[in-house]
Amino acid sequence: MEKFIIDGRYGKLLAANGINPQEILRIAKLPVDTFAHQQLKLTEQEYFAMINAIDSVTEDPLFPTKLVATDNIETFSPPIFAAYCSKNGYQFLKRLAHYKKLIGPITYNSTQKPDTLTITLTSLSATEPLPNFFVKGEFAFMIQLMSAATGQKIKPIQITATSNDNQPAIIDYYGVPFELGTATANSITFKMADLLVPFTTENTSILEYLEPELKKKLADLDIDDSYGKRVRSSLVELLPRGEAAIEDVAKSLGISKRTLQRKLKAENTNFQQQLNATREMLAKNYLLNTAMTINDIAFLLAYQETNSFLRAFNTWTGMSAQQYRESHH
Repeated sequence: MEKFIIDGRYGKLLAANGINPQEILRIAKLPVDTFAHQQLKLTEQEYFAMINAIDSVTEDPLFPTKLVATDNIETFSPPIFAAYCSKNGYQFLKRLAHYKKLIGPITYNSTQKPDTLTITLTSLSATEPLPNFFVKGEFAFMIQLMSAATGQKIKPIQITATSNDNQPAIIDYYGVPFELGTATANSITFKMADLLVPFTTENTSILEYLEPELKKKLADLDIDDSYGKRVRSSLVELLPRGEAAIEDVAKSLGISKRTLQRKLKAENTNFQQQLNATREMLAKNYLLNTAMTINDIAFLLAYQETNSFLRAFNTWTGMSAQQYRESHH
């Protein structure tokens, strides 16, 4: 199943706009650590569950436009920034279409005529219509960034969607109402003349730097995040609270203990190995970079007794904790 990269800053973006990120994850039934990662890959179903959860907690018809109006939204991800550095709106939309797979589970299909360009949004599975909230946000995103990059108000000449919306606030922002179209098509049409207005943000040197890495990420999309890595990341937060059981980690990841055991087994590892590796890594860091006592370190690693930590450390390194600290100073 294909997955799509979500920037971990999405949670901060929601919080900055008055939305509780953890509430969104709860409603969408996503792992509680979803926004704790720099990048997390979601399936199409998970992605739209998150979008629908956001929609369910706000009644503001223009909330999607407020999200994309956040300061420096163009730096939210390398694909967006690369598009923002384009020559003009036409190249911007073409570049977004090429790299959209790195941002979300949709495609941009363009239809070009002599005087206009129409972008139609399509979900990759095409099994059900895109959420209206998502469509509003996607179209607002195009308008917002092209207007910012040109210093002019770029507005579409037509929007066709799976649901109509002619509220005054919508027409004022987008310039046109959302007209009812087919059951699956959501499209936005711009004048070609508007798309050829030069971007003041054009930067070919940044594009030359970014694009090789973006192409590599496209090729790497089908590689899943390691569950071992996710377990270790969770343990770093849980151990100082005294939580070192597999049940604690499974709960933090939003899965059952049995599922977590199965995922780790598929990676030829197990929970105890990940726990030991995390404790060893943290112990070495505490010993070398802090003046904490052995007792304090044992406590932060969720050991019931200091002697249990000392025996484990000797097993990992072949020396006592004190010897390790002294030998590296």
